[in-house]
Amino acid sequence: MRARTIPAFGLLLGSIALLARLAAQPTATADNKVNSGGNEIGGVVTSRFGPEAGVWVIAETRDLGTRFAKIVVTDDFGRYLLPDLPKARYRLWVRGYGLVDSKKIDADPGKTLNLTAEIAPDLAHAAQYYPAIYWFSMLHIPDKNQFPGTGPNGNGTPEEFKTQDQWLDVIKTNGCGNCHQIGNYATRRIPEAFARDSSVAAWAERLQAGVGGTTMVRTMGRLLTPDGGHLAALADWTDRIAQGQLPAASPPRPNGIERNLVVTVRDWLDPRHYLHDLTVTDRRQPTVNGNGLIYGATELSTDDMPVLDPVHNSKSVIRMPVRDGEGTPSSALASPVLAPSAYFGTEQVWDSHANAHTPVMDQDGRVYFTAQSRPPNVQPAYCGKDSPLRSAQLYPLTEAHEGFFQNARQVTVFDPRTRKFSFIDTCFGTQHLNFAEDADNTLWLGTNTQGKLAVIGWVNTRKFLETGDAAASQGWTPLVVDTNGNGRRDEGYNEPGQPLDPSKDTRVPLGTYGISWNPLDGSIWGSSLRHPGYIIRLDPGTNPPDTALAEVYKVPMPGYGIRGMDVDRNGVVWVPLDSGHIGSFDRRKCHGPLNGSGAEGGNKCPEGWTFYPLPGPSFQGDSSAAENPYYVWVDQHNVLGLGADTPIATGNQSDSLHALVGGRVIELRVPYPMGFFAKGIDGRIDDAAAGWKGRGLWVTSGNRTPVHIEGLDAPEPGAPGATEATRSSPLVVQFQLRPDPLAH
Repeated sequence: MRARTIPAFGLLLGSIALLARLAAQPTATADNKVNSGGNEIGGVVTSRFGPEAGVWVIAETRDLGTRFAKIVVTDDFGRYLLPDLPKARYRLWVRGYGLVDSKKIDADPGKTLNLTAEIAPDLAHAAQYYPAIYWFSMLHIPDKNQFPGTGPNGNGTPEEFKTQDQWLDVIKTNGCGNCHQIGNYATRRIPEAFARDSSVAAWAERLQAGVGGTTMVRTMGRLLTPDGGHLAALADWTDRIAQGQLPAASPPRPNGIERNLVVTVRDWLDPRHYLHDLTVTDRRQPTVNGNGLIYGATELSTDDMPVLDPVHNSKSVIRMPVRDGEGTPSSALASPVLAPSAYFGTEQVWDSHANAHTPVMDQDGRVYFTAQSRPPNVQPAYCGKDSPLRSAQLYPLTEAHEGFFQNARQVTVFDPRTRKFSFIDTCFGTQHLNFAEDADNTLWLGTNTQGKLAVIGWVNTRKFLETGDAAASQGWTPLVVDTNGNGRRDEGYNEPGQPLDPSKDTRVPLGTYGISWNPLDGSIWGSSLRHPGYIIRLDPGTNPPDTALAEVYKVPMPGYGIRGMDVDRNGVVWVPLDSGHIGSFDRRKCHGPLNGSGAEGGNKCPEGWTFYPLPGPSFQGDSSAAENPYYVWVDQHNVLGLGADTPIATGNQSDSLHALVGGRVIELRVPYPMGFFAKGIDGRIDDAAAGWKGRGLWVTSGNRTPVHIEGLDAPEPGAPGATEATRSSPLVVQFQLRPDPLAH
C-alpha cells in the first residue's frame, strides 16, 4: 500500500491498537527474577502495561579501547541477561518498537537492574526507531505503464529502462543502495547545509556533495525525465515526511529464536573512512585464528587497514602499501569534491592507493586482499600472447583489448606473523575471492569486468608461497559455453555480438562479481550484475586454461537485481535479489541438456530456481519488499547455530541480516546504532568446547557514509552525530546465538 498521511484520529486508533497489544503481553510473576553473575547484568523490563517482551536492552561503555555496546532481547516475561561484559562502567537503556528510548542508567557488571520501558506517546515518535526500509517504501516509484521507456519525446522514461524492475535495480543495490542506506534519519531529511527555495534544488545540490558526488550525479543522470524523474520523487518524498507523513506499516518485535540473539557492537576506524569488508578466519576451517585479530578492507577511503583485537577491545591500523608507490593512482582522482558535504565541507576525505576491496584468510592466517598495487594500465609482459603462461597464449590480457586495460586491483598478501606484505601482480582485475579445498589452496577470483576482459582467474597460493613467482602461480580463462554440444571446450569459439556458428562454442562477455567454490563437485560459481542478473558455473576440467567450460543461468522473474552470492556444501547457489528475495539455484533440478544451442543465453534451467520473499514493506505498485540485499554468505559449518548451510543475506535497508531457516526468514537485527548496513560476513569458532560463547558471526557496517550512522548521544533517535566527537565510526558487529534469552 502507498504510505499515507495519518490524521489525528488515525494516530489515536493506532495508539489504542498498540496499547491493546502491549496489554496482552504476559504478566511477570514472583519467580521471574534474574540472577546475574560477576560479568553480567540482568533484570526485568516493565512498562506501565507490565512486562515488555521482545524489546532490546543495550549496555554501552566508552571506557575500553573502542566504543563497545552489547545488546540482548527480553523474553516473554520481560527478563533480560547481558552476558560476558568486560569490566567497565556501562549505561543501560531499553529500545523497542512501540517505545521511545528509556532513560539511560549507569551500572556495573554483577548487578541486577530492573528497567522501565517508556511507551511511545504516538506513532510519530514510535516510527523514529523503525528501520530505514519502512521510510524508504514511502518513495513514489514510476508505474509499470511507464515502461518500456520511449524517451523525452515519448512517455518521458529514459529508453535505457525496458521494465520497472530494471529501474528499481538502479535505485537499489546496483545503483543508489549499493553505497548508502536510503530511508535512515540522515537521508529522509535534508540537512540545513542544503536548504534552498525548493526541495528539488536542495536535492540537486545534495547529490553533488562530497567525495561521492561524481557517482551520485552520474546515477541520477540516468534516472532523470522531463518532469524531474527520480530527483523530483526524492524531493516529494522528503517533503511528505517533513509534513508529518508516516510509514504505513510498523515492524514486528523479535520473536522466537530471534530473542536468543546477543549482538556486540564495536567502533572501527573513524567517521571519515568507510569499510567494505572484513576477514576473521579461513572459511574452510573456521577454527583458524581463534580469538585472533580481525582485518578490514577500506576500498576507496584510506590505505589505513583497520585491525580489531576482540579480546582486548582495542582498534589499530596498519598502513597498506602499494608496490609501485606514488605511480599508483589515488582514489581521490576519481572522487573529486564537486560541492561541500554537510559533514566535511570541501575536505577530500577519500584518498587510497591500495583500494582494498575484499579480504580472505588462508589456513595459516595470512590475509589476501583484492587490492591495487600498481597503475591499472601497465600490464606485465607475461600477460601477452608471447608469454610462457598457457592462459596468456590462449587468451592474452593486454592493452590491445579494446584499446585499454581495466585492471584496478590485483592481489596483496599480508602475513601477520612477519607483518610483511607481498604482491601477486595478476593480469586480470580482481573483485571478490574465495579458496578451494584442494592441495594447492587455489584462490579463485572474480573480475567484474565485461566484454573482452570477462574472465575468471586463479592463483596457486601453494606455489606462490614456495617460489614467490607471481607469474607462474596464476592463470585465467574466458567464459566459454559448450554451444556445439559436444561436451568439451573447443578453440575458435563464437565471439559475442557476431553471427553464431552452431558448430562452435561461444564466449560470453559476463563479468563475475561474487565468486565461490562448490564443495560438491569442485566447480566455481560467480554472479554477474547485468540485468536481470546471471550466475555462471565454471568447470575447470583437468587443465583449466584449455579445458574450463562455463554454463550461464539467467535469474527468471520474479527475481532480478543480483550482487553477491555463495554456495552451500550441497552445491546449491544462493543469491540476494533486489526483487526482495533470497534466491537459490539447484543444478540437480535441471531436466534437459545444459549445453547446445542457446545455452549462452542463460535460459536452460528455470526449474532450478526457487525464491524466498524477504520481510518488510513494499513500494506502492510493487509487491515485493523494498529491500536491497548486497550479499549472501552461507554458514556452511553452523558457526552461528541456526544449522549447517544456512544462507544469510545482508538486510541493507533493514538494519539486519536475513537468515533463511526452513523456508522462513529469521531477522538478526541491530537496533543500535541505527544505520547498520552489512557488506562483509564471516564466521569463526574461537573455542569449539565453549558452546555458543565460543563462536559467532562477524560483520562490517560497510556503508560508504558511516557518518550517517546514529551518532553518540544523538539528539534524536537515528540522528548522526552533530560534532566530530559524537559522529559514529564504521562498525564491527558480532552476532551470537544462545539457547535461550537468559543463558549465561
